[in-house]
Amino acid sequence: MRHALQSALCALLIVVSAIGPAHAQQISIIRDAEIERDIKIYATPIWHAAGLDPNVVRVHLVNNDSINAFVAAGQRIFVFTGMLKVAEDPLQVIGVLAHETGHITGGHLARFQDGLKGASTISILSLVLGAAAMAAGAPAAGAAILGSGGEFATRSFLIYSRTQESAADQAGLSFLTASEQSGSGLISFFEYLGDQEALMTENKDPYVRSHPMTSERIERLRADAEKSPYWNTPARPEDIERLNRIKAKLIGFLEHPTIVFQTYPLGDTSPYARYARTIAYHRQALETQAMAELDALLADAPHDPYYLELKAQILFESGKIEESIEPYRAAVAAAPYEPLIRVSLAQSLLAKEDKALADEAIEHLVAANRLENDNGFAWHQLALAYTIKDDVAMAALSAAERYTVSGEAPRAARQAKIAVDKLKPQSPEWFRAQDLYMIARAAVEDSYRRRGKEPPTNDDPEVSPGSLNEKTGG
Repeated sequence: MRHALQSALCALLIVVSAIGPAHAQQISIIRDAEIERDIKIYATPIWHAAGLDPNVVRVHLVNNDSINAFVAAGQRIFVFTGMLKVAEDPLQVIGVLAHETGHITGGHLARFQDGLKGASTISILSLVLGAAAMAAGAPAAGAAILGSGGEFATRSFLIYSRTQESAADQAGLSFLTASEQSGSGLISFFEYLGDQEALMTENKDPYVRSHPMTSERIERLRADAEKSPYWNTPARPEDIERLNRIKAKLIGFLEHPTIVFQTYPLGDTSPYARYARTIAYHRQALETQAMAELDALLADAPHDPYYLELKAQILFESGKIEESIEPYRAAVAAAPYEPLIRVSLAQSLLAKEDKALADEAIEHLVAANRLENDNGFAWHQLALAYTIKDDVAMAALSAAERYTVSGEAPRAARQAKIAVDKLKPQSPEWFRAQDLYMIARAAVEDSYRRRGKEPPTNDDPEVSPGSLNEKTGG
């Protein structure tokens, strides 16, 4: 996966098998500033109608061709790339987001929330995929996935009752009406999935297994949706534009280049076709052709932050690191509140290992972490920046933040202890280091107790900074 789609080469959060060995698929969480932004734009009116704070709800992209979406751990919505690639109308995506928001507001996962509040995305996805594997008839694979994901295993995690499904349907329609949008997309999406009811269970899309479709349910939903004064309201042109770009980007990055060029032939000069072909050319290391397509896009939209980001990425991954810095700077200027683009710029700056450029990188990474404080790769880059600056204390503090995010409590404790010892006492950073150390220590001790073992002492090598056999900064 190229780093524009992951934005700043953020490491894939998880790769696990979702079904049995004969049909094993790789499933991963991917990051992309543009697609995450567009989904949030689609969902924000719905969230406002539902009384949810858009700054709290998190969107995660799941890289898999299954047509699926689900909610977990309170206010996290997982959207599968397969659903986005097959969507023919943004109202379908918006309708699914409205329905899933109905599950959030209805508290349909309430019995699992206490256990999942502190869970990482890895744990949540492992749990859901394990449950899906079991439902698909692969209990051994499911058990393995669940075992890797933590202690929240339940085969019924995503299986809603008919009452809950009906409540989510009605809530979703009410949110669509309140936001002056049609429910027709939700109906057409459900009709598409309803055709799969006749399939064997193992062949059904996960959304069908977790959200059972019946003709009666769909017809009842249609009757209610048609009562809305907005039933015949088409999708907004700007929402159609967003979906076209989403699909072009996903197909460009995730499909074989042959498929890309079949979908977007050379005679197609639309911006979506050029976008997809730019990515496909880059994946084939055909940089001249990639830049020709991208230059045509930038000629019409010179300040588009995501075109600029892609140009910078192509330069970076072609070894032209210094040349990548200016387009990344331009992308940040055009989209100052996109933390992933700031992290990408910082990565290019730090690749030069120059102390002056490290100062600029620190500025962008601090800003990125204010906007999104659970990006482990951003904290890793900040630790690297402080290491270049020979600031051992801040490098250790940043590494402690990184390991806290990734759930590596022993490493977090080691780095936090180094930071406590080296930072100025009573400073805000010193207090933060102390907090991280106490959080990590508590996590280590809890892990020992759950295994029926005596928690380590401060001198235990598992958490003692004196036993650290790695450079400060992780």
